[in-house]
Amino acid sequence: MSPRILLDPALLADRPLREAFEATAETGYDGVELGNRPDIIPAYGPISLGTGDFKALRADARRAGTEIRSVAVIQSWASPDEDQRAQAVQWFREGIEATVELGVGRVNSELTGDPARPEASRQAWLRSVAELLPVIERHGLELRVEPHPGDFIETTGAALDLFAEVGHPALGYLHCLPHSFYLGGTITEQFARAGARVDHLHIADSFRPERTILNPPNPDIRVHQHFDVGWGELDWREARTALSGFDGLASVQVYFWNERARASFAANRAAAAWLFAAPDVSSQPGPGA
Repeated sequence: MSPRILLDPALLADRPLREAFEATAETGYDGVELGNRPDIIPAYGPISLGTGDFKALRADARRAGTEIRSVAVIQSWASPDEDQRAQAVQWFREGIEATVELGVGRVNSELTGDPARPEASRQAWLRSVAELLPVIERHGLELRVEPHPGDFIETTGAALDLFAEVGHPALGYLHCLPHSFYLGGTITEQFARAGARVDHLHIADSFRPERTILNPPNPDIRVHQHFDVGWGELDWREARTALSGFDGLASVQVYFWNERARASFAANRAAAAWLFAAPDVSSQPGPGA
């Protein structure tokens, strides 16, 4: 099997979602990753649509010739503040219900929390997943979680250890390539550590954190970008080798230059085809081509 290449159409977040569905189909993606949008499923807040609206979105996607295959639900579920954590769990439940109504089997999220209070955040997150995983399981969903720069855990190894501690079959690791400079070690080492436990990727490029100069400096900011493949400093040939044999979901997730959205979608679809081609295939365009 080969990976399914999805598109997070964040560059069209200011346009009606049907336009994003049409662009997804026209540029050759295998489906949509529904990222956070304030008008649908916001990050850190309640859902914005009512009962029945999500079924209509599912129908809109199919009319455009595509499918929604994963949904992002990002809430402060690792907050050491108990009131904030409890509210986040309620909003996360709403996101799960929306995912079910969309007919989608996978929820994506981030660890969140406070890197200055890692143990309190860890305990908060464990309480939250203890409440949410039975709901996830009851609906037959999969939950994939990434360590994000600025979360209470920021590295591949520590995230995998945490998920192994929970030990729930519905819980898995999401690997975000534009976070590579924060995840610990090289891309090769990260994937060697994750092995078969990674079945969902985010694809975008990024500069090394030290490339960005902050004035005045702020050491608490985790600088990273989600550029087109080839626009940053990730070693994409290393990534191609490390990803050999990957057959899960891979979502292009670019956040910049909305005015060139469709050109970005097309360029990154071609780059993803190259990324997952057999190592001896050189006819596909490489990053930045």
